[in-house]
Amino acid sequence: MRSSLVGSLIALINVASSLAEEQGVKLNKSRFSIFNPTPDSLRRAYNTDRPSKTDSPFTIDAGVFQIETDAFSWTVDRNNPSDLNVRIRILSAGQTNFKIGLTNWMDLQIIPQGYVERRTSGSDFGEPLEQGGFGDTTLRLKINLVGNEGRKFVAGLVTSLKMPTNRDHLGNSVYEPGLALPINVSLPAGFTFFGQTRIDVLDTAASSDRRLLWSNPVGLSRTIAGKLSGYAEFYSAVSSRDGYPWIGTVDLGLIYQVAPNFSIDVNAFIGVTESADDLNVFTGFACRF
Repeated sequence: MRSSLVGSLIALINVASSLAEEQGVKLNKSRFSIFNPTPDSLRRAYNTDRPSKTDSPFTIDAGVFQIETDAFSWTVDRNNPSDLNVRIRILSAGQTNFKIGLTNWMDLQIIPQGYVERRTSGSDFGEPLEQGGFGDTTLRLKINLVGNEGRKFVAGLVTSLKMPTNRDHLGNSVYEPGLALPINVSLPAGFTFFGQTRIDVLDTAASSDRRLLWSNPVGLSRTIAGKLSGYAEFYSAVSSRDGYPWIGTVDLGLIYQVAPNFSIDVNAFIGVTESADDLNVFTGFACRF
């Protein structure tokens, strides 16, 4: 009996030691990096930057790879502040955010715009103009400031640089930096408030008209039923230059969690000001590896 008690005690000590070690790893994941990936069992909850205009303040775990893709996007704009009869239609496919976790609190993102086809027409424009080719590429570095492992308040910092890789004059030829501060706040009844303040340094095509664009999207998201969730967002942006009216859209979307590391979504961004695109509908997916 004494031998049995000693054996049980040793086994209990081993289990407690193992649990304590595992808990210590969970509390301190700083040891993990792109060269020492986070184990599957210690990864934080699956999270994406798409599909709303507001970025997520969460970063992906160190050494983890994730893609977030627009499979298809259709945009149309007929109204404009100048009241001109000009219609712009844009079809695009394949814009993908390639993400890799560098540390437990920082990830790197490379976002090629994919293929873009734009058609401009209207009685005030002249002969229809059709353009097609690959668009610009954006590099982003995201840092989580607080709440990465799950808190009621989460904040992050996103720096970006748009590089002019477009073809067929589908963009300008300058580099455009940006800086954003996204947040999430857990609310009662399963709702999450999300918002972001962002400043981009933009350039008007074929000019040296540098200006700042200050955008502030805010929204709510919630699980609807089972694996289906949805969000509603209001996006507003103002320019530092006179003559650039403010941009406003109402953004709606549904997200279905097909698997723990794979989701699909359908979305509609609806312009509520003349300076905004009238309608943008798109669908896409995200997958964590």
